Amino acid sequence: MTILLFSITIFLTNVIQGITGFAGTVLAMPFVILMYGIDTAKPVLMILTSLSCILIVTRSFRDINVREFVKMAALMFVGVFFGEKLFYLLPTRIILPIYAVFILLIAFKGLLQKKEGRLPEFLNLPLLLCAGIMQGMFVSGGPLLVSYAVKKLEKNQFRATVALIWIPLNVYLLFKQFLSGMLTQHVLHLTLLGCLPLVLGTVIGAFLYKKMNVQTFLKLTYILLIFSGASLFL
Repeated sequence: MTILLFSITIFLTNVIQGITGFAGTVLAMPFVILMYGIDTAKPVLMILTSLSCILIVTRSFRDINVREFVKMAALMFVGVFFGEKLFYLLPTRIILPIYAVFILLIAFKGLLQKKEGRLPEFLNLPLLLCAGIMQGMFVSGGPLLVSYAVKKLEKNQFRATVALIWIPLNVYLLFKQFLSGMLTQHVLHLTLLGCLPLVLGTVIGAFLYKKMNVQTFLKLTYILLIFSGASLFL
């Protein structure tokens, strides 16, 4: 039953990822944490996210904004380094409530904000650093990165450039997890089980993106984030 729920979670969150362009990992993470624990959820979702991003980059590499990619990657790598340190320094009973609050803030901001606001220019670099920290701690830097990228990238550059960011970051994190022994047989088994739901969800999400109102699905995503964040407190 747990494996079935895991497969459904990966499928549905990647449908949403395919429609909205983000939120797949941050939406899946709380549920996979509840099923298997955070030490299993992080590497499994990291590998699956990387596979999804490779598919996107392979199809749209001509749209990558190299200049913005270098800037975002450099600052996020610094943030990831500090995020890793915080993850191992803080106990789980402190980390999970912090993560839950982070998710709820994103969700309520998305639901209540009528129009995407523009941050002052001096806040852009700290925003990228914070995105890296959240990626290092919870593989969930996407919402903060999107807040920056949506202002700096043209529409046709957005998806390809953001997808490319996660590949080197996740490869680095996976290498560190391999050295620490986190890539167990159980993690690899779950990753294999998640590949088919991931591909199906991504394909269906890309199809629905062309057919449906993206704003409606964004609202649905934020509502689901509220439930997933609240579940971590419970």
